[in-house]
Amino acid sequence: MNTAALSSIQHRPAPLWLRDLAHGRAAYEELLGWPVSVRVSERVLCVAVGNALSAVSMPAPLGALVRKELGVALQCGPVFSDPDGARWSFLTRPPEELRPGVAGELARFDVAVAGRGAHLVVPTSPSGGSVVRTWRWLEPPAPGRSLPPAYPVIAVVRRLAERPDMAA
Repeated sequence: MNTAALSSIQHRPAPLWLRDLAHGRAAYEELLGWPVSVRVSERVLCVAVGNALSAVSMPAPLGALVRKELGVALQCGPVFSDPDGARWSFLTRPPEELRPGVAGELARFDVAVAGRGAHLVVPTSPSGGSVVRTWRWLEPPAPGRSLPPAYPVIAVVRRLAERPDMAA
């Protein structure tokens, strides 16, 4: 590569979307201590599922009921939705190990617990904000607030999913 081409690359500022992702990544790590990475090709932030956190993902109608019940019980942690608003994910502490049959039962209701080693796309900023057609927080995370355990979320999902009005 010639020096003129190299010089023009060095003097270009990063695109705004990349700066937003880098700022979001730094905020997650500094405020919450979450292992967040940037997926440049997809223009999203991802958090690694493992020792720090996990997620229970479900269809939005079920998610709305679960969020309400967990809120009444003061068990609701951070919740975010996908860009279409069709799926909600509840962040939790990782379960030690799912009991036999639980994953299969949850799958019947289109509910999944993120496995160790998976990566979840998260909203660009940990502080919330409502951006249309992007990943967005419904309940943003808060510094110093621990994530709820996974099993209360799973228990509420199992109870609510069995209701006759939730049948697809």
